Amino acid sequence: MKLIETELLSLTDYTAEFIEGAVLAANMNPKAMAAQTWIAPLLELDKQQAESELTRHYEQQYALLMSCQYECVTTFCSGENQSERLADFAEGFMTVWPVIEPNWSQVDTLADGTVRMLQALLTSMMLAIDEETTHEQMQQTGITEPPKLASLLPQLDLMINEVAKAADDAQQGMKAQSVNPYKDVGRNDPCVCGSGKKFKQCCGARLH
Repeated sequence: MKLIETELLSLTDYTAEFIEGAVLAANMNPKAMAAQTWIAPLLELDKQQAESELTRHYEQQYALLMSCQYECVTTFCSGENQSERLADFAEGFMTVWPVIEPNWSQVDTLADGTVRMLQALLTSMMLAIDEETTHEQMQQTGITEPPKLASLLPQLDLMINEVAKAADDAQQGMKAQSVNPYKDVGRNDPCVCGSGKKFKQCCGARLH
């Protein structure tokens, strides 16, 4: 999974991992939303310059999510500084999430499995940012044995892919105008997911 590469980040304290999480939150939206709206919480970015690059990355990420090829665990939970990288990713997600979360209350019917996956995903993100504080907060609400991040991480990719697909299904159910990541891609163009294959031999093949 390829993280965003842009000179825009050199003017901010944001990392590529932070932006990856922020874009992921946008891809968890059950309702169509203009890019300017979900980019707005990213206060350090020059919005006009950032919009085209973030939208492009949003579309690439969407393609991975819809084909169940999004691999957060492999990307952030191995190698050096994995705790810091995962925390940055989670912070980016939770920065944009307040803009996305209200739209879930507008979904008419949510499967119990989706609700559980969404709750587990949000818990995982909060634990990744600050496990000790999150445990204290959970204990204050009556949860005597809060889950540990290590026990949730093996399921993180599943949570992400399932919630993203549920969000996409909800958009279709609301008859909203969902983002089409393939609208400007020719059959012989390089696939947007970054595999190096032609579109028709990769994500495009799944459309038929």
